Amino acid sequence: MDIDPKQWAKADDWLTTVELAALTKTSRSFWDKKRGQGGGPAWCDIGNRPRYRRTDVEAWLISRSIHNTSQRGRP
Repeated sequence: MDIDPKQWAKADDWLTTVELAALTKTSRSFWDKKRGQGGGPAWCDIGNRPRYRRTDVEAWLISRSIHNTSQRGRP
């Protein structure tokens, strides 16, 4: 089975936990907890290390947008 190289995600499309924490100005432990408890963006275990696809992170962040204070605390 041949796979077209254009179908492979670019290496810079995947974020480490450290890169994700820096990008979102949060702690690494925040993302460690999200992975364990659920509720965070989808992730893959690549080389025994979690990686997040940039587009999944962006979609997750957009889904968490708050438009007024009564929406705070929603899952």
